Amino acid sequence: MLENAPLLVVVLVAILLVALLANYLVYRRQERALQRALKLKQLRLEAEKVLEALAVLNQIDCPKPARELLNQEVVRLLEQISRIKPEAGMLEQLRSQSDTIVGDSGSLNLENERAMKQAHAAIRFAIRFANHRRSIGALSSLQCDELSGELQRFDYQIEIDTHLGIGKRLLESDKPAVATTHFKQAKSFISRLHHQNPQRRELLEQVNELIAQALPFGTQARQQDKNE
Repeated sequence: MLENAPLLVVVLVAILLVALLANYLVYRRQERALQRALKLKQLRLEAEKVLEALAVLNQIDCPKPARELLNQEVVRLLEQISRIKPEAGMLEQLRSQSDTIVGDSGSLNLENERAMKQAHAAIRFAIRFANHRRSIGALSSLQCDELSGELQRFDYQIEIDTHLGIGKRLLESDKPAVATTHFKQAKSFISRLHHQNPQRRELLEQVNELIAQALPFGTQARQQDKNE
């Protein structure tokens, strides 16, 4: 019996090592599965955020370069997701969502406050994304500045167009006081346009004319605004 003791110890140690190795392999497999699940969740959330912004930008007819940049990011994210081999249906759902957004020709009613907030949020998202692409060297500083500037001008323009449209209808409905409020809001955004913007002067003249029509002593008010 004692003669077999060393062999028994060796067998027990071997069994223990095998058990430890098996536990380690199970742990590593579980860890890889967890990391895979977390990575898929991260990529899916990123794709959904980009798709959400892209959907809004399409509906407000945002400048094409910004939409193309986000669309390229969607393609990149979907490729990463496909390499990780997600659960059945996940990739198809995102691709279907992407195809629907690309083909969407609808439009947001920017006179609705919630829709306007969505538009601003989507434009800000695109600007942040352009800056992120520059930070990793995927966009040059010149490209980023041009795109960001174009998006900022577009952001102002939708505010200008919306307030002018609302104000004109209010003026036609004999509500000059409320109309003037919208005209002045439009004017505040026009004043933010760069002085070299060819539309700036024309828009200022237009909004001053509208304010003059809406206000008592309108001609005097218009002249004062021009002098400012």
